[in-house]
Amino acid sequence: MLQEKKAVVFAGDYGYIRQIETAMKSLCRHNSHLKIYILNQDIPQEWFNNLKIYLQEMGGDLIDCKLIGDQYQMNWINKLPHINHMTYARYFIPDFVEEDTVLYLDSDLLVTGDLTKLFDMNIESYYLGAVRSCFSMGIGFNAGVLLINNKKWKSENIRQKLIDLTEKEHENVAEGDQSILNMMFSDTYIQIDETYNYQIGFDRGAAEQGHAWILEKEINPLPKVLHYISNDKPWNQFSVGRLREQWWHYSFMEWTYLTALWKEKGVVYPPKIYSPKLTCMNLTNSWCVEKIEFLVQALPEVHFYIAAHTFMANELKVLSRFQNVTLYPNSFPMLIEKILKKSDLYLDVNHDDKLIYIYDLVKKYSKPMLAFDNTRYHHLGEDIYQGIYSHERPENMVSAIKEFMEKRLCKNQSF
Repeated sequence: MLQEKKAVVFAGDYGYIRQIETAMKSLCRHNSHLKIYILNQDIPQEWFNNLKIYLQEMGGDLIDCKLIGDQYQMNWINKLPHINHMTYARYFIPDFVEEDTVLYLDSDLLVTGDLTKLFDMNIESYYLGAVRSCFSMGIGFNAGVLLINNKKWKSENIRQKLIDLTEKEHENVAEGDQSILNMMFSDTYIQIDETYNYQIGFDRGAAEQGHAWILEKEINPLPKVLHYISNDKPWNQFSVGRLREQWWHYSFMEWTYLTALWKEKGVVYPPKIYSPKLTCMNLTNSWCVEKIEFLVQALPEVHFYIAAHTFMANELKVLSRFQNVTLYPNSFPMLIEKILKKSDLYLDVNHDDKLIYIYDLVKKYSKPMLAFDNTRYHHLGEDIYQGIYSHERPENMVSAIKEFMEKRLCKNQSF
């Protein structure tokens, strides 16, 4: 019987990649069967493709959630300079996460133990579970660890309510989205034990305010989650907070070491090694590529190369979240020719101005070419295409590409 995966969300940008990965490694050291979602805008797909294999070996998975597009603009004021705008990304958890309950974790923390009891908490009547801020010295709860009732967030459109409240109040609050979340859920959250968000980074603040009892609190054994709040981070060249060495310990930990530990405990799964059976190419001069996302999702065993001579619009950039897509913005003719030469099919599925030289290359390398009825280049005869399909029935093109794939596999097996 397959064990159900526990949903966890991190958020950050490429500049924070080491912190995200360190937090992930600490989480995976003590917990298996995790489905980890990373909310981001610019983390390269190679990073996901590499780490996904390790997560799968531990019974989990890694999901690339690209917050690209006008609906994900987070141009709100944040008065804390050490906090990135991506902290607002947690608002969009309902857009990407399927599970009813999800654990959101900041990237400036470490997990030092089993979180099963936290996942098993009953939050059905609440919007979220959280720990009080700064050992109850702060205002409300700390938003670095949130056990979120995603089912409730979806049904009540919490995403939009948070956006609306932020638009109204972001210039007036002291702690960015944490203040907004406290305004929204001050009376509708359940308090969880401080071991699940032990704000070790409050050391400096506690000392400055004369709260010696906080620095004298017992931390042996270690709390389940160490949260390095404030700008006194353990990865800085210098810091005065405690347990700096713990962060570096997990930062240098190897993924192969983690998978070996779980293998010793009987947790071992074969990773899903990505190996495409067919390759397709498109050269576009427009952001509008007909039914491309449908094709990409319907054909996971087909790799799609999409090239352009210019920067790409968000409508194309968001496709980078798919493992079977490689984007080539700002490309040049010599590279285009090289990509086409190694591709099995050319898909003439882009709208607007056509780049005519691509048809000469298609002919030069004898590549089969498919198009939709509303994207074919009308200056070419229909006989140039191996198939022209209705854009209202894209599944027909899917079937045709699958046929090409089967023929190619049969041909290769015959040798």
